[in-house]
Amino acid sequence: MPLPSNMSMMPGKASAEADESEMTRWRGHQLSPTHAVLWTVILVATVGDILLTMTGITVGLQEGNVVVSAMLAEFGLAGLWLVKFGAMLWLVAGWRLLSERNATVFLALFAVVTLAVVVYNSVTILQYRGVITVVAVL
Repeated sequence: MPLPSNMSMMPGKASAEADESEMTRWRGHQLSPTHAVLWTVILVATVGDILLTMTGITVGLQEGNVVVSAMLAEFGLAGLWLVKFGAMLWLVAGWRLLSERNATVFLALFAVVTLAVVVYNSVTILQYRGVITVVAVL
């Protein structure tokens, strides 16, 4: 049953038309060029993280993330994929629900953290294999 034009579907809205325009705005969340770059970095880094995690486990290293470690212990590699899939769902939800500016910050932070993990994993595997020697500078 349609609402009269002076009734709102949501508290604080002036009319059903205002509700509809708000939904259109939310659904119309555009992928800006900045977000496209950030998503590309995130997806490439996530693939790298998954491959490096699988490589590290294969060569005998232990997973450092307690959540991933528990999921690996319980479900094997499927646990790793479940954690990564959950993280991507969380990331998409955050990107869709946040303002343009906040979504950019959100994606950028995730990208930086994921790239840092990839670098750390790469260095750890290369060091474990004896390919490189890392000297701590104090």
